[in-house]
Amino acid sequence: MNIKGSTALVTGASRRIGRALALALAESGCNVAVHYHSTEADATETRNLARGFGVKSEAIQADLAISDQCHRVWSETIEKLGDIPRVVINNASFFDQVTIEDLTSDDFDRAMSINVRAPMLLAQAMARDLPENSTGKILNINDRRQAYRSRITYAITNSALTGLTKTLAVSLAPRIQSNELRLGVILPLTASENQERESYSNRTMGPAGRVGTLDEVSQAVISIISNDYINGASLSVDGGLSAID
Repeated sequence: MNIKGSTALVTGASRRIGRALALALAESGCNVAVHYHSTEADATETRNLARGFGVKSEAIQADLAISDQCHRVWSETIEKLGDIPRVVINNASFFDQVTIEDLTSDDFDRAMSINVRAPMLLAQAMARDLPENSTGKILNINDRRQAYRSRITYAITNSALTGLTKTLAVSLAPRIQSNELRLGVILPLTASENQERESYSNRTMGPAGRVGTLDEVSQAVISIISNDYINGASLSVDGGLSAID
């Protein structure tokens, strides 16, 4: 796919990885819808930075835990950017801290809604609306680790997202390709991750011996989206940690 002139929807795009991906797409000539939940100022800044590359960009607010708002993100992207997205990057994630002993049904439902159901609904929308002569790309941003004792809903939904990625790859081919990117520790760190920075520096970073950068993630994303023969893949950007697990 030549993404120049296409339209993309990036969820959770106001900061960090989501922002980096939205800007990488914009720099490649892609119009970008910047989804956010509550960080309006950051999303507006991302939108403005994207526009600086000479493309169209809009910030769109939605709580992806609510199905109707998932549908609205899609329809508003089409309305505001004037095109059906050919690229959807599912970066938004509910990253809680809860153990199996403390888990509630509400915790589980919210995590599943944001981390798995929302990507599924957006895939349905793309399959429904994409013209027959067009191709589409779905890229799910996932974690290289799929087991966390203290983040159990996040861990469970990581595994479910991998299953969804592969199911979409089979169900929507050949017109739409679905892949996932499984990330290691990527700089810059969030506030909570910064509190754990000492443990990161004290444990192995794998063969690379360091954490990854936003540019390295962005480069991988553009490469995957541009390739029409990668489908159903789980690609790791983790400095080689997945090779020694």
